[in-house]
Amino acid sequence: MSQERFTTSREVYHRIRWDSRHDAREFVVGYDAHRGALEEMPFEAFIPDGEIPWHRVWYFKRGTLVVWDRKARIDLLRNARPSEETSPPQPVTVPGFTPLPAWRYDARSGSWTQASRDPGHARPTAAALTVATFNVLFDLYDAQLLATERRTPAALALLRETHADVIALQEVTPSFLKALLSDPWVREHFWMSDGPGAQTVTPYGQVLLSRVPIASLWQRVFSRDKRIIAAELHLSGGTLWVATPHLTSDRDASGASARAVQVETLLEWARVLGSTSETEAPDLVLAGDFNFGDGAPEAESFARAGFVDAWPSLRPSEAGETFNPRLNSLAAVTTVSGMLRRLDRVLVASASGRLAPEAVELFGEAPLAGPPGPSGQALFVSDHFGLRCVLRREAIESREAHSSRSSTALVHHTALVLIPPDDVWGPIQALRKKHDAKFQRWMPHITLLYPFVPEEDFETAEAILLDALQGVEPFDVTLSTFGHFEHRANATAWLRPDDQPSAALAALHAKLVAALPECASSAHGGFTPHLSVGQLPLSADIVRTLGEWQRAWRPLKFRVGELCLIRRKGDTPFEVIRRIPLAQGPRAIPEHEDAPLRDALASIGAAESHEGHTARTAAVEQLRQHCERIGATLHPYGSYLLGTDGAGSDVDAVAIGPSSLSRDAFAQSLLQELAPGTARYVADAAIPLVKLSLLGVSFDLAYASRPEGVPPEDPLTLIEQHGEWLDPAGLRAVLGLADTLGLMDAVARDAARTARFQTLMRAVKAWARARGIYSHALGYLGGLSWTLLAAWACTRATPDAMRSDAALLAHFFGTFASWPWPQPVTLTPETARYRPEGKRDLLPVIAPALPARNTARNVSRSTYRVIREELLRARELVAKARASRTPSAWAALFLPLSANEAPPVALRLSVDAPTAEDREVVAGWILGHVTALVYRLEGDRRLSVRPLQPAQATGALLIGLEVREARDAAALSWHPSSPLFAAVEAFRASFQVWTHRPSGAVLQVEWVRGNDSARSDTPAP
Repeated sequence: MSQERFTTSREVYHRIRWDSRHDAREFVVGYDAHRGALEEMPFEAFIPDGEIPWHRVWYFKRGTLVVWDRKARIDLLRNARPSEETSPPQPVTVPGFTPLPAWRYDARSGSWTQASRDPGHARPTAAALTVATFNVLFDLYDAQLLATERRTPAALALLRETHADVIALQEVTPSFLKALLSDPWVREHFWMSDGPGAQTVTPYGQVLLSRVPIASLWQRVFSRDKRIIAAELHLSGGTLWVATPHLTSDRDASGASARAVQVETLLEWARVLGSTSETEAPDLVLAGDFNFGDGAPEAESFARAGFVDAWPSLRPSEAGETFNPRLNSLAAVTTVSGMLRRLDRVLVASASGRLAPEAVELFGEAPLAGPPGPSGQALFVSDHFGLRCVLRREAIESREAHSSRSSTALVHHTALVLIPPDDVWGPIQALRKKHDAKFQRWMPHITLLYPFVPEEDFETAEAILLDALQGVEPFDVTLSTFGHFEHRANATAWLRPDDQPSAALAALHAKLVAALPECASSAHGGFTPHLSVGQLPLSADIVRTLGEWQRAWRPLKFRVGELCLIRRKGDTPFEVIRRIPLAQGPRAIPEHEDAPLRDALASIGAAESHEGHTARTAAVEQLRQHCERIGATLHPYGSYLLGTDGAGSDVDAVAIGPSSLSRDAFAQSLLQELAPGTARYVADAAIPLVKLSLLGVSFDLAYASRPEGVPPEDPLTLIEQHGEWLDPAGLRAVLGLADTLGLMDAVARDAARTARFQTLMRAVKAWARARGIYSHALGYLGGLSWTLLAAWACTRATPDAMRSDAALLAHFFGTFASWPWPQPVTLTPETARYRPEGKRDLLPVIAPALPARNTARNVSRSTYRVIREELLRARELVAKARASRTPSAWAALFLPLSANEAPPVALRLSVDAPTAEDREVVAGWILGHVTALVYRLEGDRRLSVRPLQPAQATGALLIGLEVREARDAAALSWHPSSPLFAAVEAFRASFQVWTHRPSGAVLQVEWVRGNDSARSDTPAP
């Protein structure tokens, strides 16, 4: 027998993944699933060092061909060579830069070794490349205050969670490098710029980690501890260079002059790489600690050289400080100036336009769990926050190559399936839970098309399928008989769906394949409808086992009325993204279906009220006359203009006047027009408002003055032609009107659609208010956002969903309970190009008027979770209500939060002031600033926050607090050194410096747990 070493499964995996001659999508992995039962999964779904260890990988196949088999010792990839060997390109040299060896972990020898240079292999094109940069904080000084023994493992865990392709680290010491080189995830996935000898990090320095093989590695040394590390990476479509600098800080007397030299070196490096390239200039990324803040001359130098700074490019309204001594106790220890600064950056230069920042966020912002650090304050991973940036990569292809593609590449994380209704799941899930290894991944389903098109093509696929399914009537399916498929090492047990009329499923599948021929594939030689219930070992006992199941089985019958487009992300279960109905036959009369819903809405005062709308119209006309006497025109908008107002609804409006009439002058004139005590001017709001009451109707009235020389004209014309000359508050006020007109234009196609929309909006508004999530100020969705969601549901609804108010409400909750956030909800083609920008765009709902704006930018990590959970709850309640058709079942949808749903710990914010008007002013300030407190609280990642609506306008506001894991209970503790206490104190401090705070006004914040409470200035016992 040959003594030549047989290639390991790990080596084969990486050969397929990184060798540009192989298309990973063509391969599958065969593995030992459970006690010898072999299963297969797509190569791209396999996670190295995941739940399937390497020794359980038995074979790799390309299509039906086995290319590597552990047992048979087959390795057809070993001697694969390119048909024509080409000489590798010579490395690009830059004056002053010297080469370094790259390092790779060798599993055979169990050690890190210098990797051979292999510039010819290019990583397959990926849609995005993630870069992370982090200054990990050396402990050469003040070591007794830094607790490095706790911070190092926390930093490694944090870096792993970034899932970055390239990681740039600064202030790496030999001991940190040793820990890095010892971590299994680093050994498995990354090439390194330094190895066990720590040549570039003594006493400290930078390190680059790359999932992409490093083609060449270089350094530019300035001093013992200042250098630049640069790596050349070959990606299909072009070369990428990544460099990590750690520029000299102003702590040194000569810091500015030394930094100027280092910046010029980086710019010269970029110029040389661009000028010496034989084709186009390579893409460049600089990621590191630049040690200068915004507005510095160095920033302008990089901008002039064509570098894009990811943070201000994507999040221009946010400071993004990575060094924050106010929040970070370690930064407070290491700072000299005490200044908050954005020192860490990701800069991108791409002459081809192939590479651009797509998303950027901070990480490492929360303190570590456990006891405080040596200083007595909460301990952080580093004195810097890290920066994670996703770069969009677009391959530049020839037109011929693009046109030669025959179809969209299919993926294994989407599918078109038939899902039985929930009420028949019980017996199916009982079997699957015991026998199906994929119980958590898949819901019970009958596969129709799999693999399927990527999720970004769902809208196109849905349109094609809706057209193809015209005339396909709903049909019945009965799950009555078991069968099985035999594989190489095991068998799949399944239930056969008997259809009525006969062959309905086969006919359905034929229509689907005809509509989407690129998705026509089957692992079993043709379409065999089945619902998988588990895997069984290959043996003579299969028939006996299935016979036993059959004797105990009771047939399950259900109606097939829709197909489902599903997808999964990462290791999460599949979820329904879109539902495609079959042609519907005669149904119950809509009035009969809607009567219980209307009764429930009437019982809570949310039904349409002609009398109330008439009263508001009279008040609007009276206010219009007041405005005209002052010289302004009144334009109501929002729910009043849309016709979705209800009992007690306020009226939003904007008055537009000439340039000679200032906002303050308009407000004072209007206050003189109105009866004393019926109005007040809120001058310090984001959009200054006159809050007033006329004929029992409340108004929020904003004002905008036309630019000088502009005559009275239509508000939309004013925005289009003169919007850039309006002041920010005036522009925002007029945009509110433009948004409402855009909504009306989208919805008002016919009277029936408008009526459905109005009822839907009243129901959604009543539900959201009852559940405490109808508030932009509290971090949920405001009226405009909910209205936009309702309009989107109406304009995209199928005829079946529009047949009744109940069906449309079910469509609304079904759509947004499974919406793939942060995919934006947009109504118009002009706003469809909106791109989410990170933490402020968790749940983007885009206003219809330009410029495109997210109306839900106050949604935070915690409130996002609350909204998602409430949508899921509502979807289930609506399904039950439609089935029972009783007002009581519908009433359950609109029940407010109960006491047992409230979080166990809360902060109670209350105010006291000399007069009722002052109390109203202070309550308004709290409502306008509570999101700042929520964001501070969420800085502790262990906490989940739920702001709760006050029972009265000036009543106490509660912020519920909870933790997901019992081990995180310390996050709820109330003592001066806790992050919770510190967040509250910062909020109190902002209240104290409020310039318009009424004299004598007091803010009290109490920590409440059951019957225990403590004020913010008194720690809990």
